[in-house]
Amino acid sequence: FDAPALSTLTRANAPATGSASVTVHGANFGAARYSAGGRLGHSACEASTWESDTALACRSVRGLTGTRTVAVTAGVRVGSLTEAFSFDAPALSTLTRANAPA
Repeated sequence: FDAPALSTLTRANAPATGSASVTVHGANFGAARYSAGGRLGHSACEASTWESDTALACRSVRGLTGTRTVAVTAGVRVGSLTEAFSFDAPALSTLTRANAPA
């Protein structure tokens, strides 16, 4: 069979806190539930759910920032989409002086 071919994502951005659901669309994701897995950058998804030969749901991990390549593995074949997903950078909202000399 052909390698997975990724085309679009239902969500292309997530907070750095993770646990955002992303659906990857394309072709050749395999013919059974056990056959596909996903990665965002170099990190495996917290959970990957095969939906069909053309869709895979992936829950993002926490702690990543920047733009990442999305990859789908079906059997031993891998397909990817470069710079397709990004994480928001953490933002500092409040800074309090808690334990410093006066």
